[in-house]
Amino acid sequence: MKRLAIATLVLALAAAHGSAQDSSSGTKQDPPPTPAQLEEMKKSLEAQQKQIEKLKAEAAERDKALEQMQKAVQDQQQQVQEQLKQTEAAATAAAQAAEAAKSQPLPTRPSDMNLDKPGLYNASLAKSIDPMLQQPNPNTQMVTPPWAVLKIADNVTFRFGSVIQATYEALQDPNSTGYSQNFYLRRARFNVTANLPENVSIFFQTDDPRLGYAGTNGQKNINSGFLVQDAWAQWNFLGHAMALQGGLFLIPTERQVLTSVSTFLALDLPTWSQQEGTIEEANGGRDYGVGLNGALLGDHLTYRTGVFSGYRAPTSPQEAPLGPAAGSRNSLYFAGRVQYDFFDTEYVYAYAGTNLGKKKVVAIAGFYQAQGDFKAYGGDAFFDWPVMGGDAVTAEADYIHYDGHNFIYNDNGTNNTLPEQDSLYVNAGYYLCHAKIQPFFRYEFLHYAEDLINIAKGQERIGGGFNYYVYGQNFKIVPYYERIMPKSQPATAQIQDYNRFVLELQGSF
Repeated sequence: MKRLAIATLVLALAAAHGSAQDSSSGTKQDPPPTPAQLEEMKKSLEAQQKQIEKLKAEAAERDKALEQMQKAVQDQQQQVQEQLKQTEAAATAAAQAAEAAKSQPLPTRPSDMNLDKPGLYNASLAKSIDPMLQQPNPNTQMVTPPWAVLKIADNVTFRFGSVIQATYEALQDPNSTGYSQNFYLRRARFNVTANLPENVSIFFQTDDPRLGYAGTNGQKNINSGFLVQDAWAQWNFLGHAMALQGGLFLIPTERQVLTSVSTFLALDLPTWSQQEGTIEEANGGRDYGVGLNGALLGDHLTYRTGVFSGYRAPTSPQEAPLGPAAGSRNSLYFAGRVQYDFFDTEYVYAYAGTNLGKKKVVAIAGFYQAQGDFKAYGGDAFFDWPVMGGDAVTAEADYIHYDGHNFIYNDNGTNNTLPEQDSLYVNAGYYLCHAKIQPFFRYEFLHYAEDLINIAKGQERIGGGFNYYVYGQNFKIVPYYERIMPKSQPATAQIQDYNRFVLELQGSF
């Protein structure tokens, strides 16, 4: 723009000079300009000078704008380069973190997942289940993975769980020596535990047991539907020292009945651990009632007591004209249990059948039950100890004595009591940590009092198998063989002793 203004000024001067030459070289000279003409020329030159100054100012402004644009472009280029460097650094850090994650398992326990903030937490992809086995749910003895925990607030937490036990059984028939075969669901459970403020907890569990089982009569169980297995609320009004519990819950009895089904060492419950269940109208070792439980001496001494419905007597006739007397007027069912743990403690609703080397447990216990003429008592001992290399030894013995006396009669007056009897259950196993296998042995007997009617009903069972822990107690495979040995051979049977084969796949959380 500067060059344009200068060129314009030069052309104007040249034009004026040429005009003057033309006038002087002519034959006839023009008269000199008048003062008015000179004034007009002066004004014209001043106007041209202003125009030139204006053009110069505009050119300067344009140059300044151009410099600002160039600076802005340079600043943007610098910012882009910085962003590229940051992106490359972030990509490098992410690659390094991914590489480190391959060699170190992610946290799996709720304490590792920073559960201080409410929310629904994602599943862990940990390569090892070892950290998960250290904090089992006190109601089920199952470790609850982070994705099964819903935390509503700091003091409101819900834990969800399920147990599926897909089972195959081949049971030999003593009469024909053939085998009855069944595929079925030994258990199909769903449960939820709620921990609420003021030391209040609620536990609810459903089950559809033996779903699909046809037994030996060939009638498949497919329409039984879900039943309420557990439904109770508890208030620890004195902390661990004492809690009030009410609803449908486990009757205090021998340890194996109080063991979480998903942690069994030797496949399942003892065969004769709930002989009173039928006449006492219990529900899988549970009944409706209210009780107290707690832990003393640093949680080493635990107790649980309860008063339950038990057997409810029917209506009874009266002399006319009186109508029948109402039923359910008989006494209630009482049960209590005391246990002492010498090392690690077990203040829980359901015990662990095996801790897979994660705890040191040595416990002894005794219990008592009564309703009317019915009495039962017994005791148990449990040993679970880690050994070198992550292995563990587990052993348990449960004893119970029943005596129904003249507790219940049929309508026709025939005595239908629970005969006096003794039952012993023993299991033992050794956990091979690196192989994830736990061979186990199991033995039990049922012995009746020395009377001619019932003594022949006695029986022994001996068996063994192993637990293969694909993913801890969350998924395991259990093959099992059992030899059943009745005390006497029925007249209708070809053989006295017979076999039972079981294969179970358990999935649980």
